[in-house]
Amino acid sequence: MKLPKRNAELSGEGGYSITVHLDDERSRAAAPMVSLLDDATKIVTSRLGRDRFRVAGTAEFNGENRDIRADGIRPLVAWTEALFPDVGTARVVPWAGLRPMTPSLAPRIGAGSRPGVFYNTGHGHLGWTLSAATAQMVAEAVHAGAIGNRMDRAA
Repeated sequence: MKLPKRNAELSGEGGYSITVHLDDERSRAAAPMVSLLDDATKIVTSRLGRDRFRVAGTAEFNGENRDIRADGIRPLVAWTEALFPDVGTARVVPWAGLRPMTPSLAPRIGAGSRPGVFYNTGHGHLGWTLSAATAQMVAEAVHAGAIGNRMDRAA
């Protein structure tokens, strides 16, 4: 299927994260339970349940490259060890991937040009941050479309 032309403005923003497995009680107690943003390093964290801690950072533009490079992962592990020395980093799962992003960093949200197609994409590195708000916006657009379709059939 050919994508609509309006999606041509999306590009892939590369990023890295690690999932630190909190395998012992000391690590589980030391890892924060709230999400954090280190503004100086642009590293963000999220606690994923009882036994996982996600640490993410880096935004790069390197084409379609999805390679997991050590120089992208090493700073995340070092940051974790420096700020949370009681969190064990013996079992860390690295990730690298592309996050859809618009040039303006403003995501594309709302109805597409075809009936029943809605967009919620282009958030880049702010995907988790903006996801709840933009999902609500899409839900409202879907709901408005459903009401409009019922009104059209009734007429």
